[in-house]
Amino acid sequence: MAELTVEVPEDVIGGIEQLPKKEVNTLVVQALRERLSERLMFRVADELLKNSKVTDKLAMKWGRELKERALVKGW
Repeated sequence: MAELTVEVPEDVIGGIEQLPKKEVNTLVVQALRERLSERLMFRVADELLKNSKVTDKLAMKWGRELKERALVKGW
């Protein structure tokens, strides 16, 4: 397993000191996994959509239409 050095803000230190080292490690690993997954998904989405002709305005219009249809059907 690799080791990572992280600068921790002062306001977080108090909470870290109250938990066992193993629990802090688990929390940090979970947070990193979640954020990495999120960032990688956005990169993939950006790559897939880079040549798309769908504008933000069109996507918002589709979203409103979908919401209206869902409300009419009682979803």
